[in-house]
Amino acid sequence: MMPLTWYFNRYRKMRYQLLFLLLFVICNSNAQQSETDSLLNILKTTKEDSVRFECYHSLSRYYWETNPDTSIYFGQLAYSIPKDNTKKGLACKSLGIAFDYKGNLDSCLHYLQTALSLFIKENQYDKQASLINDIAIAYYYRGNYELALRKHLYALELRQKIGDKKYISVSYNNIGLIYRAKKDYPKAIYYYQNSLKIKQEISDEQGMIDAYINIGSAFQSSGKSDSNYYFAQKAYLLAQKNNDKSDMIAAESNMAVALVMLNRPKEALVILERIEKSAADENNSNVLKTVYETYGDLYLKEKQYKNALLYFGKGLSLASSKQRKEPMEMFYRKIAKTHFLLGNYKLAYEQFEKSRALSDSMFNEENSRQMNELSAVYESGEKEKRIVQLNAEKLVANNESAQRKKERNYLILLTFLSLCFALLAYRAFSTNKKKNELLNEKNSLIEKALDEKEFLMREIHHRVKNNLQMVSSLLSLQSNYIKDETALEAVNDSRNRVHSMSLIHQSLYGEEDLSTIEINDYVQKLVENLYQSYTINPDKIKLITDIDAMKLDVDTIIPIGLILNELITNCLKYAFPNQANGLIKVVFKENNGLVKLAVYDNGIGLPVNFMNEQKKTFGHKMINAFLKKLNGKINIYSEDGTKVDIEFPLQKNI
Repeated sequence: MMPLTWYFNRYRKMRYQLLFLLLFVICNSNAQQSETDSLLNILKTTKEDSVRFECYHSLSRYYWETNPDTSIYFGQLAYSIPKDNTKKGLACKSLGIAFDYKGNLDSCLHYLQTALSLFIKENQYDKQASLINDIAIAYYYRGNYELALRKHLYALELRQKIGDKKYISVSYNNIGLIYRAKKDYPKAIYYYQNSLKIKQEISDEQGMIDAYINIGSAFQSSGKSDSNYYFAQKAYLLAQKNNDKSDMIAAESNMAVALVMLNRPKEALVILERIEKSAADENNSNVLKTVYETYGDLYLKEKQYKNALLYFGKGLSLASSKQRKEPMEMFYRKIAKTHFLLGNYKLAYEQFEKSRALSDSMFNEENSRQMNELSAVYESGEKEKRIVQLNAEKLVANNESAQRKKERNYLILLTFLSLCFALLAYRAFSTNKKKNELLNEKNSLIEKALDEKEFLMREIHHRVKNNLQMVSSLLSLQSNYIKDETALEAVNDSRNRVHSMSLIHQSLYGEEDLSTIEINDYVQKLVENLYQSYTINPDKIKLITDIDAMKLDVDTIIPIGLILNELITNCLKYAFPNQANGLIKVVFKENNGLVKLAVYDNGIGLPVNFMNEQKKTFGHKMINAFLKKLNGKINIYSEDGTKVDIEFPLQKNI
C-alpha cells in the first residue's frame, strides 16, 4: 500500500483540497495511528463520494494478500459508489486481484474482464494493458502458461504502442517468468535482460533489483549457481543502498540457494536463519517458499532426511494455502525423492503420484481454457457471418421488391416473367444455401475431428515424455545405491539413452507439426544433457556443429538420436582423459537424398585392439542394429583423434 502522503498528493487538485489537507494534519498528529485507521477515520468524517471511493479503494488494495475477504468487502463498497466507468473499472480490478489471492479463479477473471471492458469503452489503453497483464498473472499462477504468455504478449503490444518504457520493461519481465516456468531458461534470460536494459536506461532502481533477482534465478535453474550468486549480490547491494528490507531478503534468499548448490552450507545457513523470521514478519510468501525449499535442499545434501522432510512439508503447506500449483508439484516431487532415499518406497510413490497428478492437471486446465477461448472466438465469428448473410438477403429482397414495383407499370406479361425469374432465382438460392450449410457442417465436423486428433497426439507425446522422464528419474535414483563402477556406468548410459528418446517426445509435444522434429534443436538439447550428465565443462571440451536445417520424422530421429547419444558419450568418456581440453564436432548434412552423420574428436584416438573389443559391446551392437534399419553404413578411423562417418539414405514420407 502507498504511504498516506502519496494518497493526499494524488488528489490535491480536487475541489475538496482544504478538507484533505485538514484531515492529513489530523491523521499525522497521532503518531500511533496506522494508515488503515487513518482511512477509516476519513470515512467517518466525510460524505463526499469521491473521497469515500478513494478510501475504500485504498483499503481494498491494502488487504489484497493479507486478508482477501476484507479486501473484497472494501472493493464492493468502492464499486457501489462511482458512476463513471474509470472508477468502476479500478474497483473491479481490485476485486479481481483479491479473488486471485483468495484462490477463486472464476471470480477473479469475471471482475478483471469486466474492468477491461470498461477501460475499452473509455479508450484507456494503459489501463487495458495493465488489466491484460493481471489476467495473464492469474493464468500463470494456475500453471496455464500458454494462455498467460498470449496475454502478456498482447499487453506488451499495447504498451509498445503507448511508448511507456517502464511498463514495456514490466512486460518483458513477465514474459521471462513464463519461459522460466516452462523451463526454457535461455529465452527467460533473454527477456529478463531486455527488461533490465530498459530499467537501466530510465534509472528504475527498484526494477533493476527485480531483474537481477530474476536473471539469477534463471541461471540457478539452468545449473549456473555462480551466476545466480553474482546477480543476487548485485540485487542485494542496490536494495541495501535504497534501504529496502523486503528486496534485501529476496536477494539474500537467492544467495542462499546458490551457496547450497556451491557446497557452502555454513554460509547458506547463516543467511537462511537471518531471513526466515524477516520473511515471516513481512508475510512474504515468495521468499518463505524459497527459504523452505533451500533448507530442504541443504539438509537433503547433508543426508539429514528428516529435517529435509520438515522444511519441504512447510513449503508444501504454504504453496497449498496460496493454491500455487507449480511450487506444490515441486515440493511433492522433492518429498517423494526424500522418502525414496529413506527407503519409504510406498510413501515415495504416493508423493510422486501427487506430483504427477498436479503436472497433468496443469496441462489439462490449460488445454480446457484454450478450448473454451477458441470456442468463444469461433462462435463470435459465426454470429458475425450470420448477421452479414441476413443483411445481404435483406438487401436482395429489397432490390427485388423495388424492381417488381417498377415493372408493374409495364406489361403484365413482363411482370409475370419477371416474377417467375425471381422465384426460380430464389429456389436456386435456397438450394445453394442448403448445400452450403451442409458443406459447412461437414467442414466443422472434419475440423473438430482434426483438433481432437491433434489433442490426442499431443497427449500421447506428453504421456510418453513423462513416462520416459520417470524411468530416467528412477534410474538416477537407483544409481545412488550402486557401488560397482561397471554397473553404475551401465545405468547412467541407459538413463542417457532414455533421456535422448524423452527429448524427442518433448520436442514433438511443443511443436505445431506433431510428426517431425528440427534436427539442429534436438542435437543441441541432447549434447547439453550429456555434458550435464558427465559434468563436462563446455569451456574445456568445446562443441562445434555443422548441421543442415531439416526436419526428420519420428521413425528416423529415434535411431539417429540413440546413435548420436552413443557416439558423443564415447567421446566424453574416453577421448579426453581427466577432462583435458578438446573439441567435438557433429556434422549432419544431406545431399541428393543421402544423409551424412559424422562425430569427430581431437582426443587420444582409438586403442590398437579397438575393433575386436568394440564388437563385443552393447553400444556397438545397438549402433549396427539401427544402421541396418536405416540401410546405412559406418566407417571408424583414427586421424588426429577419432572420427566416425555414417551414411544412410533419407527416408521421406509420401
